Amino acid sequence: MANEDVPAELVAADPWLAVERLRGVTSNGVVKPSDLFAPSRRNSKGWDLTDPLTLAQLPHHRAFFADSSVLNTAHDVVISNPADLNDLVGTVKSASIEDVQAAIARAVAAQTGWANTPVTQRADCLNRLADLYETNAPQLFTLLTREAGKTLADAVAELREAVDFCRYYAVQAMDYSHAPARGVVTCISPWNFPLAIFTGQIVSALVTGNAVLAKPAEQTPLIAQRAIELMHQAGVPHDVVQLLCGDGSVVGAAMTADARINGVVFTGSSFTAKLIQNNMAKHLAPDAMFIAETGGLNAMIVDSSALPEQVVRDVMASAFQSAGQRCSALRILYVQEDVAHDVIEMIAGAMDLLAVGNPWQLETDVGPVIDVDAQSELSDYLKTCDIIKTVPVPNEGYFVAPTMVRVLGIEAMGKE
Repeated sequence: MANEDVPAELVAADPWLAVERLRGVTSNGVVKPSDLFAPSRRNSKGWDLTDPLTLAQLPHHRAFFADSSVLNTAHDVVISNPADLNDLVGTVKSASIEDVQAAIARAVAAQTGWANTPVTQRADCLNRLADLYETNAPQLFTLLTREAGKTLADAVAELREAVDFCRYYAVQAMDYSHAPARGVVTCISPWNFPLAIFTGQIVSALVTGNAVLAKPAEQTPLIAQRAIELMHQAGVPHDVVQLLCGDGSVVGAAMTADARINGVVFTGSSFTAKLIQNNMAKHLAPDAMFIAETGGLNAMIVDSSALPEQVVRDVMASAFQSAGQRCSALRILYVQEDVAHDVIEMIAGAMDLLAVGNPWQLETDVGPVIDVDAQSELSDYLKTCDIIKTVPVPNEGYFVAPTMVRVLGIEAMGKE
């Protein structure tokens, strides 16, 4: 409006005409969200949770997997909703050592044929999987909320990340189609991103011609099972990707100590990564790959030049999103003494606005932690802390109050 070179007619033009122009690529380079990564791949679909039409698609999936017979498995381990312990999500059968050995044998037998499949066909499987994820989105949102305790907003973000992994690796595989497959790869994924990381590990190995043995975290096997079902539906042979649920010290150990395994992909704690590394060194070939993404303690440093409103916004998002259960979560905030009082007061005020509760409710900002062990460990740690601010939480479920404490330094935290 202040630029005299822009005609007044343009400033006062009908905004709906501008919307029509933006439906395709315009002369100034604006593209539709679905075309953000064009021409290589399609962007993941967004879900507007404030749209009544979108929300109307969710309720009839609320009871998905409440009947454990849907899972077609023996009643071995019962999975409950961490926000509502009376809500039975389903049951799952743990694999035995014999199951692991048989699965490895099937994977070895199937891997060569899969590797000889044209890379275009393997990439097509990934693209079909991405489409199936989006088609089954309400069902997956339900599982992410009920089994992993994720808020609906976090569930949307996770599904989109999983879809992006599929389409991204499908494109990457075409560029590196000359690279030989390694063989049979073990993928061990965490509970904090039970669909996204689970998917990313597996599809990157699959599209490059490897067979995969997938072990999800003990807390989130039902999401993993549904993902594997969709992978098979997308065209990946059953013996090329197999699900093995169970305890890490038993099933995970067996999956990383067999000489027929050619590589391991792991996301989890640094302690467990070291155990896997030692296990591999004793039993696997010297050139067996090990890809490990482990934990950390993230810090933010704020000086007096920072805009306090932006600091508070970013602190709230990073510290309390996903109930703080992600490696990228803000653990410690260093604030210049000159501005510390005002920043701390503003963070405390923002914490009063946090809605802690059932993650299925749209208004919820912070859901539960994953299980009773996580709840106990965090609660015990907070008993030793100089608490600045905390907020109330529900009495039922694995909830831990979002809390701000004063520490002398990052050494006050022995681990993530």
